[in-house]
Amino acid sequence: MSFATVQFRSRALGRHVQYTVILPDQERHGNGPHPVLYQLHGRSDDHTAWMVHSRLLDHVRPLPLLVVLPDGGVSGWRNAGAHERYESFVMEDLMAHVAGTFHVRPGPAAIGGLSMGGGGSMRFGLRYPDRFASIWSHSSSLPTPAELEAQGVAAEEAAADSVYTLADRLAAQSAAGRPRVTFDCGVSDQLLQQNRSFHAHLERLGLDHTYLEHPGAHTWDYWDRHVVEALAQHAEVLGLKRA
Repeated sequence: MSFATVQFRSRALGRHVQYTVILPDQERHGNGPHPVLYQLHGRSDDHTAWMVHSRLLDHVRPLPLLVVLPDGGVSGWRNAGAHERYESFVMEDLMAHVAGTFHVRPGPAAIGGLSMGGGGSMRFGLRYPDRFASIWSHSSSLPTPAELEAQGVAAEEAAADSVYTLADRLAAQSAAGRPRVTFDCGVSDQLLQQNRSFHAHLERLGLDHTYLEHPGAHTWDYWDRHVVEALAQHAEVLGLKRA
């Protein structure tokens, strides 16, 4: 099994950027094509965080899964200004670069993340249900439109960009083809109430999802433990077998 750091120029960001990719072991899993998991980091980290602070490399080893770890800065994984267009970076530039560089399987991917990346993965998954078959977000930042406004986001943008609005939109669409949605949070996590509130919103909508609470706080011990469960869901949804 191997991993690499890749650098390329992002049109959306107007500069060169890096991402880390974990490649399936060819001896164990063959040459592919392999499905992709996009795994997003939190606000205080970068594209190396999952590699440095967790055992993600070991956890994913049995799976024929290509894992992409992009760098989102402190963007919230949103478009904000001419050179902070991180949603466009992921959805346009990064996905195209991954598909053009590696032997990836066509069709929907999986997405996950923690904290800021948990919120980003939930937003991307709900906004682009045709691109993601499985979502699993940990300890996520899931602000309401009003909370986004309080953070300085313009009212119109806050409404359009909120996971609440995106969930409303998805619930109004046909259930066929929706991604499997799961998110979890530690009971000692400072973001627990945001996760409980979003769970209650999805319940009111009748939008199928799974919400889990576990002992733990906003820590790498928690995320390393529960990313194993996320990988199991992604493997099931993507039809992968452990080797």
